[in-house]
Amino acid sequence: MINDQDVPDPWRVIASPIDQDSATALDAVAGLQTGAEDPVSWDVIEHSETGRRVMLRMALDETGGVVITGMYVPGDSPLGIGELRTIPLAAIEAAARNRRATRVTKVQAALLAGPAPFEGPLGRPEGPDDTQFFARLAMRYMRVAQSSTGPATDLAKAEGVTPRTIQRWTARARELGLLSQGRRGKYA
Repeated sequence: MINDQDVPDPWRVIASPIDQDSATALDAVAGLQTGAEDPVSWDVIEHSETGRRVMLRMALDETGGVVITGMYVPGDSPLGIGELRTIPLAAIEAAARNRRATRVTKVQAALLAGPAPFEGPLGRPEGPDDTQFFARLAMRYMRVAQSSTGPATDLAKAEGVTPRTIQRWTARARELGLLSQGRRGKYA
């Protein structure tokens, strides 16, 4: 459920997920029962400087977000509280949750945008609930954001509108769940 982009340096992903037999054995040791339909994975991360490996049990919560539901530290050497604090659990969970949310919004936007979201001029929305317009906007914005440090400005130039207009439209697309939350601007 996690990948190298979810894990901050100096940590790295070794296996994601581990094989099902090992995962079932770990769940049994922890007293957990997991059905085949449960979206759970055990992932192994390693600290690149110390070689310490940690196994994280990742699952989906009731809202579909990624959560860490367990941790196992293999090996004989004890894990002290100081070392435990260096394991970036919150950062890993937040990154995996954000990546999953972004993927879900891309799929939702693609379904609502229609068959040709990149063809022709974007135009203007017919109203605040014009989901097809905002889905087409979201698809175009995500495409520009892959290669731009200022996607609102670049998309505004391409569409012949002001950057503020694109910012207003992307805010509405986020409200509709068609774009994941953006990062704060440098003046915010």
